Amino acid sequence: MSGQVVFGKKYFERHKDQQKIWRCLDRGAHIILLAPRRSGKTSMLRHLEQNPKEEYIFLYTMVQSCTTEQAFYKQIFDQLYDTDFIKNLEKNSQKSKEWLSSILSKIDNISIAGSGIKLTDKTRHITYQDLATVIRKLQLDKKLVIVFDEYPDVIEAIHEDGGLTAVKKFMKNTRTLCQDTSLNEMVQFIFTGSIGLDSLANRLGVSNLINDQEKLSLSTLSQPDGLAFIDFLSNKNDSELNITPDVAIYMLGKVQWLMPYYIEILWERLEDHCLEIENLTPTCSDVDTAYTTLFDQAYRSNFNHWVERLNRLEKSERELAKEFLNLLAQSEQASFNDYFNLSQQEKYQDTNHGYVINCLEHDGYIFESEPNTYRFTSPLLKDWWNRYANRAL
Repeated sequence: MSGQVVFGKKYFERHKDQQKIWRCLDRGAHIILLAPRRSGKTSMLRHLEQNPKEEYIFLYTMVQSCTTEQAFYKQIFDQLYDTDFIKNLEKNSQKSKEWLSSILSKIDNISIAGSGIKLTDKTRHITYQDLATVIRKLQLDKKLVIVFDEYPDVIEAIHEDGGLTAVKKFMKNTRTLCQDTSLNEMVQFIFTGSIGLDSLANRLGVSNLINDQEKLSLSTLSQPDGLAFIDFLSNKNDSELNITPDVAIYMLGKVQWLMPYYIEILWERLEDHCLEIENLTPTCSDVDTAYTTLFDQAYRSNFNHWVERLNRLEKSERELAKEFLNLLAQSEQASFNDYFNLSQQEKYQDTNHGYVINCLEHDGYIFESEPNTYRFTSPLLKDWWNRYANRAL
């Protein structure tokens, strides 16, 4: 099913992006991975977790639900005791669950309860110092890589709950972990999420707290990889579809922004259509029909994430974004000057227009086709916007 995290043989290797991450890790860098929603970042990170290089062991943790600094570090401690990490530990370092329990239990006021940790003192909070202490006590013979997925969501939640002071404290503490030279010999961090961490940090005025982290972006597939992915989908799904090279190239042209998710949802609709008409060798006309089907009521949820992201902006930010996307939807492209002129309207005088256009770029709505000139990333998004944006936002 498209959109879900995939593992093992269902995962299509992103060799170029995987190698970029390994090169940064080999250099000892902490990483900020910039990737829009539905770009396959989580599947790739889980693949690296399950297939690490010999000298690494991964701890993947989804931190999206954490609304305080204390909850963030509690989540990491719970994940240390999670089944997936225990399996990685046993496979890659011959350390047992019981051994890990003994390490965690040596931290003041912490005990093991069921599948996670328990604080024996309810006034006690787990801190970044506790995480550093545990990493040192683990004394693994491999480099530990901790992945914080949806990390920017934590910053947004902390800002909403405790304001800028709480955000600065939280980010200073994570930066302290990143800058601890002795700790860096044992651990590296990957921060990622569907919200651009760098644009969020810029908006909050805390960019200086992430400047020492390596920024990587997730690439779209090349045309050869896109064609290979179409073959991969047929094999993965045991499909009887016979997609000729010309039709496969035509499919990629319909999508243009070659992220696997968008190729896959078109492939799924094409298979449904071909089975319905009992013709398993589709034509370009069949691809057009499948493409149109993507916007039917039954499949509109494929694009809900575009609405969800814009709805997280402040009201004036959302209105500015919507106005610029409306302009783009009526033309082939628009310039930064067009955007700037929109942003200078009186109703946007207090709106951070730099943050808005950064969000539109980082979240996959638009791209810079040439200097200071923008287009929709995909005809899919442009067509959806023209049909449904006004009723969805």
